[in-house]
Amino acid sequence: MKKLSLIIAAALLAASLFTSCGNKKASDSISIMFQGSDNEQAAIKGVAERFTEKTGIKIELLYTPHDSYTSKLASFIKNKNVPDIISIDGPVLASLAWSGVIQSVEPYIDSAIIEDMTPSNVAQCTYPIDNKLYAISYADSTVLLYCNKTYLDKVGARIPTSVEDAWTADEFDDILTKLAALPEVTWPLDLMWAWNIAGSEWGTYAFYECLVSGGSDIINRDTWTAEGTLNSPESAKVLSYFQKWGKNGWIVPKSAGENTLYNDKRQTAIAWNGNWNYSTCRASMGDDVIALPLPNFGKGTRTPNATWIWGISATTKNAEKAGQFLSFMMTEEKFLDDIKATGTYPALNKFAARCEDYMDPARMAIAYEQSNYAVSRPIHPAYPTITLAFSDAFEAILNGANIDAELSKAAKRIDEDIKDNDGYPPFGKK
Repeated sequence: MKKLSLIIAAALLAASLFTSCGNKKASDSISIMFQGSDNEQAAIKGVAERFTEKTGIKIELLYTPHDSYTSKLASFIKNKNVPDIISIDGPVLASLAWSGVIQSVEPYIDSAIIEDMTPSNVAQCTYPIDNKLYAISYADSTVLLYCNKTYLDKVGARIPTSVEDAWTADEFDDILTKLAALPEVTWPLDLMWAWNIAGSEWGTYAFYECLVSGGSDIINRDTWTAEGTLNSPESAKVLSYFQKWGKNGWIVPKSAGENTLYNDKRQTAIAWNGNWNYSTCRASMGDDVIALPLPNFGKGTRTPNATWIWGISATTKNAEKAGQFLSFMMTEEKFLDDIKATGTYPALNKFAARCEDYMDPARMAIAYEQSNYAVSRPIHPAYPTITLAFSDAFEAILNGANIDAELSKAAKRIDEDIKDNDGYPPFGKK
């Protein structure tokens, strides 16, 4: 989960609109396309075998490496041969639903599972045109602050105990100022900028929610226009903090790598980091690493979410069987225990109850609490342009560029894409 894929949907959309699937017929087997780590692969293979043993329905597993996943899926779409079930990265849901590749899963998933979904899971899986779920998942993600408690104690920093108790932006700024004065701290803050490489989604995923926290957003989600929202005074105020921290030399540069919080030198005091990195930090730092909520930029802390989720092909003849498998996977105890061992952020309440780290206030309970404060990245077919525009602007601003100019350029870029595609109807239509 460390490196989130950049969803370039051009290949997907070039193969759309996807309205037919040749002579594909119902069968006694279902095909599943997925990606993941070795441990995830093993867990999915195991649950598929147990499902077949229980139901007699055969499973064809189509594992595809992460780096080639988008191109392989695009090929399936182009050839009108999409597998019955596909695992998709959260931000691509809108493109696939809009282009008719996936369908609502609600008729095929046990209602008890849907009722058990966390708010952030519901948000990432909902298509805003009809407000129905087009995917489901046992997993989610979040970003939080991993802090060196020794350093925080040295500067007398208050330790938040809940999301509602998060540091304000000014309080966070003051803490960074004091941390920067500690001789043992090379950089007070690691934004994990080493992860923001070509093909990465980190620049948007980890920071768009700060705009929402400040009373703005990347795009107006009612009108689906960026002008006046992305380049608003509220956005500029939020990003002025990040620019200040960059100009002061407080942010870990890309060249320093990604482990300055927990390496032997302990060069960093606070890391803006993903839930998936907790076990690594704790293995190195023990109880000296504490997990705290993201700062409140004025309108309450908001956090990102969305990871790989599971959808059903719109053209499958095996939708009932597909839903049966997904319902089995979401509830089977052996599978959930196998997945829990990978440090997965739980997206179902009953699964969360099995995840000790996410229930422990001394460890990651605050991360799980953040599922109630998450805001999804814009679920819109133009998301590939939206994320590139924002990420480019954010990096330029970190490097000292004029904030208003960069945000206006990004807003124009987004709105032109939407205009060039006639608004991606029915988006923007009342």
